[in-house]
Amino acid sequence: MRNGPLVRRNAHVSRLAHGAPTPLERLASLAPAVTPRPFTRRARTSQVQSDQSEAVRLPLGSRLPINLREFLAQQLGSTARVEEDAIVALKPRSGELLLRELARAIRRFSAERAREAWNECTIGLRRLEHEFFGREAVDERSPVVLCLRCTAFGTGALEQHCGINCLAVDLSTAVKAEQLERGVDAPTSDAMHRAVENFRNARTRAGQPHYDLDCYAAGGQVVFTWRPLDPIA
Repeated sequence: MRNGPLVRRNAHVSRLAHGAPTPLERLASLAPAVTPRPFTRRARTSQVQSDQSEAVRLPLGSRLPINLREFLAQQLGSTARVEEDAIVALKPRSGELLLRELARAIRRFSAERAREAWNECTIGLRRLEHEFFGREAVDERSPVVLCLRCTAFGTGALEQHCGINCLAVDLSTAVKAEQLERGVDAPTSDAMHRAVENFRNARTRAGQPHYDLDCYAAGGQVVFTWRPLDPIA
């Protein structure tokens, strides 16, 4: 078994600075100009799609992390439907109301994350695609895992990652599933989202905590975040 070196690891993370906008920044860029915009580095042209008789749709350009989607769905309630890559007003002519509510929700999310402890592991998409998930002999390779205890990527049997107290997330199965459904050129970032969803669903079915594991792509990298694991007895 071998572990890859970390690009970044941190025990109290709520933001990144990789050059490209994060999903939270993209949301902030859609907020009204009169509203403070947390995490926004530069002004962007709003991409709101609407007219006076139709519901407003805010396309985000990429998939939102699960935790952010769930938070926004709870905060916006009956005002909007939160999709993977867009937010849709549920009532016609409610664009301004939606933008105001969205701005408030962004501020709440930012404030709550800043007060909480989060672990983070970041890896470049090119490294994932070439070192861990290259086309050659992908089926014969050892499973690729993200260990939440070690905050590291590695290859090796899931139950033998580092020790009995480790918690390994299977990334290989999601990559293979994406390639079977969408071809060998399926985006690796989509497979990482799928791996996170698989892990969360499996842990929920087993009645075990999933530590709010999440991921998103930004600046040519995939960022995994999760709550610190329970201390080892």
